[in-house]
Amino acid sequence: MEPSVVEFQAAADAALALGRQLLPAATDHRRLRASILAVHTAAAQLKVLEAELLAAAEQREAWTGTGARNMADWLAGKTNSSYGDAKRKTKLGSALGKNKKLKDAVDAGDVSPDAAEQLAGTINQPPAGADERHLDELVDACKGASPQDARDAANLFATTFTPETDEEAAERRHRARSLNFGTAEDGMVVLRGLLPAASADQVKKSLLHAASPYEGDTRTIEQRLADGLTNLSTAYSKGEVTGGREAPQMNITMTEASRLGHSNEPAVTDLGTKIPPFEARRLAELAEIRRVVMAGSEVINLGRSYRYASTQQYQALFARDRGCVWPGCNIPAAWCHADHIHEWEHGGVTDLNQLALLCPHHHTERHRPGVWIEGDASSWRIHLANGTTLHRRPIRPPGQPDLFQQSTAA
Repeated sequence: MEPSVVEFQAAADAALALGRQLLPAATDHRRLRASILAVHTAAAQLKVLEAELLAAAEQREAWTGTGARNMADWLAGKTNSSYGDAKRKTKLGSALGKNKKLKDAVDAGDVSPDAAEQLAGTINQPPAGADERHLDELVDACKGASPQDARDAANLFATTFTPETDEEAAERRHRARSLNFGTAEDGMVVLRGLLPAASADQVKKSLLHAASPYEGDTRTIEQRLADGLTNLSTAYSKGEVTGGREAPQMNITMTEASRLGHSNEPAVTDLGTKIPPFEARRLAELAEIRRVVMAGSEVINLGRSYRYASTQQYQALFARDRGCVWPGCNIPAAWCHADHIHEWEHGGVTDLNQLALLCPHHHTERHRPGVWIEGDASSWRIHLANGTTLHRRPIRPPGQPDLFQQSTAA
């Protein structure tokens, strides 16, 4: 006998009541963290179930006669929730129904529902030339990926099969540029903009440069960007912006194959922005190109001659680590410190295989009492004071082929 809606609601209410009993004393941190993970897992499973129900209802046009235009519209109206969120869940449910590989990966916990949402658009409307085998490869490539990594993989997948030339894609992005000013509320105006990735990074660098930090500066990055925009506008109105030669540097890393046009892998800036390879190659025509040969510890080692990493070493770290290496952290390289894996004061050396990028927060965490690291840059493990052991996220092997290169050749 199929369970009724009433039975499901009763079971959900019982689970919720049991969940509330998980709330421990505030000092029981370990149990509190375990409880959060347990509830998060249950919520993720319910999100998938809701997505599948929405997709089934959408397919059967179950909104008919309700006055809604689709199931997302119906759900948003019935629950006073976000239409966009309901629409994304409907698309997720549709993708799970269309691709068994994705459904199995989500059910097994290999792909999170949030990561699967980033793949849903591609699964539902695959680009011309992509068949089921290609989509299965995309899902396999995203097992264990964060939502951001899954989104990047989906974007790379789309560019692999796109019929556009590089020049056409660049022109399309350029035409889509915009900057909008919202209406004033409480004396504040919301700005919304859209720029090609390379242009956005140049703007961000310039704004940060125009609002450089000072001693005792407590501003956030977002506040510095806002101040930089105001500073540049004020200077322009005074006739003081001359476009001089002291522009801030923008470091871009790309593989040799991508630079030569043999690969479609995007380049990455030190702010973590991914730039289409065609646009990166165009920027490289006016840039200083430095080759970083990734050969373990053979690159730019200083031993104990110097305590602090050199500019060249930092650039090599940027090319290798791409950002903070602490597991789960996505802070870009430009905001990271070069840290000794084995502390300098305890005999550590300033060699590339003994250095890693850490953001300011995790740099502080790494130097807390009782925290220690074993291994080198390729495979270190960090031991926290509470007994937890974390493994650094893997370094992308140099020369690794494009994610879908084999697919395009098939």
